[in-house]
Amino acid sequence: MHLIEQQPHFWELYQNQDHYYLSIAVDMSSVVSCWDIGLTEVEIQNYQNNGRIAIEELANSIVTETYCGDFSNLEARKVSEQIQQELQAAYKIWRTQQ
Repeated sequence: MHLIEQQPHFWELYQNQDHYYLSIAVDMSSVVSCWDIGLTEVEIQNYQNNGRIAIEELANSIVTETYCGDFSNLEARKVSEQIQQELQAAYKIWRTQQ
């Protein structure tokens, strides 16, 4: 698992072989909601074809959904505790290398 793209204080994109994960912080003005989700095959393909802009568009669409009170997409795609720990470990490694 390693961090491959990021928008500081907003999102981080991780890759573990063929799997991609997005950690996103949604600022709801009084509270920041943080989510770790798995990308779908279509989203992975979109990222591979279009690069960072695909992730920016995905992150913005997630923010729009949550501002409307719809967390169903995030809830349905939430990763396991083990994956969350792997993401955190990858972030720590990345951070020490900066």
